[in-house]
Formats: sequence, C-alpha cells, structure tokens
Amino acid sequence: MVSILKFALTICIGVIILCFIGACTTGTLITGASSAPSGVSHASGPGSEVISFQVVRFEDAVKSTLRAAEALSLEKTRADIKDNRAELQYTDEKDQTVDIVIERRSKTITTIQVNAGAFGPRGLTRLVLLQIIEELDQAGAHLEDWKD
Repeated sequence: MVSILKFALTICIGVIILCFIGACTTGTLITGASSAPSGVSHASGPGSEVISFQVVRFEDAVKSTLRAAEALSLEKTRADIKDNRAELQYTDEKDQTVDIVIERRSKTITTIQVNAGAFGPRGLTRLVLLQIIEELDQAGAHLEDWKD
C-alpha cells in the first residue's frame, strides 16, 4: 500500500514539474516514477517522441519493456531484437501504433526511445516510458542495484 501511495505521489510531483518545465521550454524533461534513479528523459519538438538514457543493462531494458507493454495491455505487432538494438512495435485497442527502440550505448548506458508518430498522443509515449522505468525499478535493474 505504501509503495502505491509513493508511486502516486511521485507521479503527481512529476506532472507538476512537467507543467513548469513545459511552460518554459520547447523541450520537456520527464521525471522518473519512483525513488530509484531513473536516468534522464527528454521530449522535444512536435510529435510524440520521448528518449530516455538509463543506467541499466541493455538486456534488462528489453525485458522491462516487454513487461511494461504487457502491463499496459498493448499488442505486439513487431519485434526485432538483436545484440545491441531492439525495435519493438505495439498497438492499442484504437490502433494507435507505438514504436520502441532500445539501444546499448555502453555496458551501463541504454537508450529507450518511444514514439507514437508525428500526430500521435505524447501522453501515450510518456505513459509507456514511465511504465518501462517502473518495470526497471521493480526488477532492480539500475546500476546501484547490481550485485555483480
């Protein structure tokens, strides 16, 4: 129960911060949804693309993305997963497509790019990214949580 309240409070604080930052800049910084470190995320320009740099292993980011899509009841329409790059595509019940690209930048840095197209809802891409970050947190995938 405490973790649910903590999660809800963090989301509310994140939304307030987004409102202030969004009013002052063309780009928007997206905050994480938990107390664990959640990297740096940025949304800029027209369209719905958000990009997040996370201090996690590539493999953990892919697994967390698959769990996030399942938690959000998104249907997988394409998956191309290679050693250092994964391209995933999902759709919701209204046939809105969400493309996710995950890339290994180093052993400890992974980028996660979520895009719903030029006219897609930015809120959907932010929600998907926040769910991925939550799954990373739940899995203990951030560098400070590593045991090896």
